[in-house]
Amino acid sequence: MAKKAKKKAKKASKKKGAKKAAKKSKKKARRTTLYSSKGKKLYAVRDSGGKFKDIQQYSRAHAMDIKKDDSSGN
Repeated sequence: MAKKAKKKAKKASKKKGAKKAAKKSKKKARRTTLYSSKGKKLYAVRDSGGKFKDIQQYSRAHAMDIKKDDSSGN
């Protein structure tokens, strides 16, 4: 009986490992805060290669985030 329990535990751990691998592949885009030469705060989004994909003003990005959160609550 102990051998069967060990086999079940191995199968279960393999399944969990597959789920973790799937989560890692779906990374959320991270924002980096920067400041422009004029002193405005900026958000920069990087792609998977580490290069800048999108840069926008913090004020605009923050306003869009608030609007997105408010609309989902209705």
